[in-house]
Amino acid sequence: MTQPSSDARRYARLRYRLLLVDLLGWLAFLFAYQRLGLSALTAQWTEALTPYEPGRLLAYVAVFSVCYYVVFFPLHLYADLFLERRFGLSKLRLGGWAVREAKRVVLSAGFGLLLIEGLYAVLRSMPAVWPLVATAGWVIVSIVLVRIFPTVLLPLFYKTIPLQDDELVQRLTDLCRCVGLSVVGVFRVNLGVETRKANAALAGLGRTRRVLLSDTLLEHFAPEEIETVLAHELGHQRYRHITQMLVISAIGTWLAFSVVALTSAWWVQRWGLRGLDDLAGFPMLMLSLSVIGLVGLPLQNALSRHFEWQADRFAVSTTTRAQAFASALKKLGQLNLADPNPPRWIAWLFYDHPPITQRIHAAEVAG
Repeated sequence: MTQPSSDARRYARLRYRLLLVDLLGWLAFLFAYQRLGLSALTAQWTEALTPYEPGRLLAYVAVFSVCYYVVFFPLHLYADLFLERRFGLSKLRLGGWAVREAKRVVLSAGFGLLLIEGLYAVLRSMPAVWPLVATAGWVIVSIVLVRIFPTVLLPLFYKTIPLQDDELVQRLTDLCRCVGLSVVGVFRVNLGVETRKANAALAGLGRTRRVLLSDTLLEHFAPEEIETVLAHELGHQRYRHITQMLVISAIGTWLAFSVVALTSAWWVQRWGLRGLDDLAGFPMLMLSLSVIGLVGLPLQNALSRHFEWQADRFAVSTTTRAQAFASALKKLGQLNLADPNPPRWIAWLFYDHPPITQRIHAAEVAG
C-alpha cells in the first residue's frame, strides 16, 4: 500500500503543472474566443437559428462548450486517466473512463446550462439589481446541491449501500449523537473499482444527512482511525463551517457580480456589444468572473485551511485518539499520494487543506 515519498513528489509536480496549464488555458481560451471573433460568429448563428432567447443561449453554450472540450480533451484525458494509472491511483481502463466521463459531461452540462440560463434571464429582466438576484439564486442552487448530493448525484457514479458492519455503524452513529447530530445511516461507497484513493464524508442536509465511507477506507483503516476521520468531519458541523462558507461564498459571489457590473462598460463598448446580456460577450463575462475568482482564491483557501485546523483539533479532543488520527492521516497521504511538502506558494494559492505533513505533526504533538 505504501508508496515512496518520491512518487508523491513526482505526482504532485505533474499535478501542479497541469493545474496551471488548465487554469491559464481556460483564461486564454476565453480571450481568444472573444478576440478572434468566434463569439460574435456563434452569436450571429444563434440569432439566425431562433428568435427565442433561451434557445439561442442553449445553442451558443453548446457550441462554445464543444469547442472548449475538444481543444482541451487531450490534456483532460491525460490528467484524469493516464496520469492516475501511471501512479497506480486509478484502476479504470479507457472504456470505463469514457462511461464515467459521459455521465460527468451530461450532468455538468445540464447544471451549467441551467445556471447560465438563469444568469442571463436575470441580466435581461433585472439589469439594475442583477448582482443581488443572481447571488440569491446561486445560494439556493448551492443548498439544493448539498441536499441532493448523497441521494441523487453520488449514486450516478458510485454504488452506495448501507454498511453491514453493525459494530462500526453503532460506533459511528454514537459519535454523531455525542455531538448532537442525527444521521439516516452509514453507507459504503464503492470507490475501489476505480481507484485506490480513500475518503470519508458527512454528506447531505436534514433527512439526507448520512455518513459515507469508501470501501478503500474500510479496507485499510482500523475502526478507531475511521472514528477520528469521521470526528474531523463532525468538527465542520460543530463549528458550522458549511454555513459560514456558504455565507462567505454568497458575499464573495455578490462582490464578484458587483465588480463585473461596475467595470463591464469598457469591454461592452470595446467589443461593440448591445449590453452585458449580449451573447457575443459571453467569453468576456466568464473571463471577468474567472479573474475575480482567482484574485479571491487565496483568501478563500486560507479560511478553508483555518477551518480544517479547527476540525483536526476537534477530532483529537472529541475522540482522545491523537495517535490514531495521526495514523489515519499518514494512510490517507500514502493512499492519495499527497505531496508531503508542497511549495509554499502552491499551498498558499491552491490548497484548501493544510499540507498533510503539518497535520500529521500537529496530531502527533497533541498525543
